Formats: sequence, C-alpha cells, structure tokens
Amino acid sequence: MADAARIFTITLNPAIDHTVRVAALVPGEVHRAQGDQREAGGKGVGVAAVLAALGVPVTATGWLGADNDAVFADAFAARGIVDAMLRLPGATRTNIKIADASRGDSTDINLPGLALAPDALARAEAGLLAALAERVRPGDWCELAGSLPPGADAGVWERIARALHAQGAHIAIDTGGAVLLQLLKDLADPARGAAVPVAFIKPNRAELEELAGRALPALADVAAAARSLCQEHGVRQLAVSLGGEGAVIATAQGCWHAAAPRVPVATTVGAGDALVAGTLAALSQGQAMPGAATFGMACAAARIQRIAPGLPPRPEVDALAAAITARPI
Repeated sequence: MADAARIFTITLNPAIDHTVRVAALVPGEVHRAQGDQREAGGKGVGVAAVLAALGVPVTATGWLGADNDAVFADAFAARGIVDAMLRLPGATRTNIKIADASRGDSTDINLPGLALAPDALARAEAGLLAALAERVRPGDWCELAGSLPPGADAGVWERIARALHAQGAHIAIDTGGAVLLQLLKDLADPARGAAVPVAFIKPNRAELEELAGRALPALADVAAAARSLCQEHGVRQLAVSLGGEGAVIATAQGCWHAAAPRVPVATTVGAGDALVAGTLAALSQGQAMPGAATFGMACAAARIQRIAPGLPPRPEVDALAAAITARPI
C-alpha cells in the first residue's frame, strides 16, 4: 500500500472545552462537581487528537485567539500534532460541558466565538488560504470542521473548499445545519463554477433530516436520504451516526447498516470526532467503505468508554473494529 496521505483539520471556531463532572444533572438544583478539566476543543481539534493517537500524521489549521492560545499550543505539542493555526487578535471562546455520570451523557453550553469585523475576517481568510496553499499537496485529506465564528457564513467554507480542490486535496466536511446544506448546494452549483466533489461527510440523524427536509424514523428512510446525498449533491461517501443504533454508511455503489458494539458508556463527549477521525485515517490509507467507517465506529466505541480524552491501545480499537459487521440495506 502506498504511504498514507497527510490529513489537515481546519477549525475556524475552536473552543476551550471546560468539562464539569457531576453524579446526576438535575435542572434548577445546586450541584457538587466530582471534578473538571479543560481541553483544547473544536471539531477539527478533537479529530486531530484522535488521528494523532492512531499514529496518523495530522496538521491542525484554522483560527485561534492569540490571548489564550497556550492550552492549544501545549496540547498540539504533547500529542504530536503539527500546529499551523493562525493566531488572531482576541480570545478563543470557552464551551461548558456538564458530564452526567448517571446518564452517561453530557449537556453542552457553547459560546459564539471570536467576532470578526468584515475587514478582519477577510484578512484572516486570506492568511489561511495562503498557509494552506503552502502546505497541502495533491492527495492530502482536508477536513472542514465545526461551526463558524460570528460574522462568517458558508461562503468562507466554499472558498476554502474550492481552493483545496484546485490543489488536488480530498474534501471532508463535518459541519451541520443550514451551513452544511448551503455548502453542499454551492459546491455542486454549476453557476458558481466547476462542481467540487465532497469525499466524506458525517451527519447524525437530526442533521440528515434537516438536509432531507423530512423525518427519517426508520433505517430504510435514513438509507434513502443518504443515497440521495450521493446522487444529487456529489457526496462520494458518508456515515450517518445513529447513536446506539450504529451508523448507516453510503456511497454511490452501495448502502450498509453497521450496529454499534455494546460497550460501557462513560461519556459521549468526543464520540463524533472519534468516528470522523477513524474513518479519515482508514480512507487516507486506501481503505474503502464500509470498512473505513466501521473502523471509525470502533474508535468512537473506544472513546466513549473513558472520561479522559484519547484512545486505548490500538489492539483494543482493532478488536472492536473486527466485531462490527456492516450489512447491505
């Protein structure tokens, strides 16, 4: 097999994730925390951390507030992630995550992020495009990850995606809501230029329902909507995360359902990032669907078993992957 392509994560609205652990979250009550931790966060940053844990070369790019970037710089250095984040004036936001031990889930309170004036936003975009032009080579994988800061719209992602496609990179998108729908439409719109194929996306069920414009209560409904994205929006492959139901995996050639392995759940924080990272790791090494996505599911199953960020040793992840079967639907 040829050497694995490099992976770049692009995060425009990162956050310092402040996770507070409680025995049980009861709205309106005073709680005594069991502990807390602060981590460098944001979808692309989380994906980069899992990729680094898997031993995959990864570069984190995007925008950081210069006033409080130390938590990110330290995390990148400790994990072996190449730090190519552009520093902007101001402070990166803090997101609060309340981890409920009794339920095995978390409640998130996300702040909006750095607000950039139009001229500052234009300078930040130009600087990022220049940095990517210097680093990205044909065949590399680039993940457009997370939300946009105040003042930015889907056009920022579109211009980045078009520039990366012109450089020969594979484009993965892990953002949601109206921004994802607008971005997919714009990248496929001939009136806006040549179509830009999207190599991979990972919506959850709610995000896919928003893309489809209808409820998707059954697996067959999810599969039909996933196939439609491949056929109508130029998405080459996707994994639709369904929580405890596993995932629906689709390409233009087929559609599969993979059940989630049964594992103890300590937290759901980071599960989506782990699924994306594992899938991108496998795709960058030449593995095809559905196997690439089932490896991503194994990374997610490994991640949710521990409160602390990171993954267990690779043999444990591989054992989980071996236990996941993707069946055609």
